[in-house]
Amino acid sequence: MKKPLLLCCVLLVAKWVLAGETETIQGPTPITASPTPDPSWSFEATTSYTSGARIMKAGYFGSQAVVEYELQVYKDIKLFQNYFLQLGFDLERFNFSRSNSFFPYAMTSLAGELVFAYWDGDDFYPVLRFEPGLYYTRAYITKNSFDVPIRFTPGLKLNDNLYVIGGFSLDVYSNPIVFPVAGVNWKINDQWNLRAVFPRPRFSYIPNKKWEFFVQGDLNGDSFRNGPTNYRFTNNAVLQYYYYRAGLGFNYEPVKGFEIEAVAGWSFKSEYDYIRAGPIYDVKPAPYVWLDLKWTVF
Repeated sequence: MKKPLLLCCVLLVAKWVLAGETETIQGPTPITASPTPDPSWSFEATTSYTSGARIMKAGYFGSQAVVEYELQVYKDIKLFQNYFLQLGFDLERFNFSRSNSFFPYAMTSLAGELVFAYWDGDDFYPVLRFEPGLYYTRAYITKNSFDVPIRFTPGLKLNDNLYVIGGFSLDVYSNPIVFPVAGVNWKINDQWNLRAVFPRPRFSYIPNKKWEFFVQGDLNGDSFRNGPTNYRFTNNAVLQYYYYRAGLGFNYEPVKGFEIEAVAGWSFKSEYDYIRAGPIYDVKPAPYVWLDLKWTVF
């Protein structure tokens, strides 16, 4: 009788000791880091100044400086995985220091924005963009000022560090109407990145999570419906304004979601093109500065 009782006691003690050892080995449950919340709103304000330069074929006109500003606001709506629908507006304006019947004092676009985009955790990459709105010169807004530019730029992932982008932009007020778009986004390593994508290709050095230094090209512009003038070539014609420039810049992100970006460089050429109506007027080179503020609300 004593032996069975003694055996039971030994088994109970062994079970208690082993249970204690198991709890000691397991330790406390690790705390899982909370995932980054999805963006809900995006705001971006941009401005640039290009110093005065003469317009070729119009030497009598004198030097002309340009101030550009743009404001973009988007409501970010998650669809699935990292893909979002962005709904908002884009206000852009060019103000010129000198004007006449050929060269307006201002060009303005006020467009709604419908964008299907991919979010990588830091930035949105548009896949399909519709921009219905008013594109006009001076203060002349007519039914002919309405336009719907479309941009389609899907990306193909070749590996974790290399993406290929291809597509086109479509705008009946542009020349050409369909413009092919292609490029690559290559993360060379943790410090170097090449984003060769229109309209602002850049080669970057990233020393840490807050700073980025880069060389950037800027090939941008838009088409606008001109107002009534005394010249048949410019009267209610479509005016396309583009610039080609490059510079050195930095991006600073003091806190997640807020970025300051600045560039200083050289505008190699700007051009006025009254599509299918008149000659192309090129503007001589000049220095420029560019500033961009971006705020993403999570």
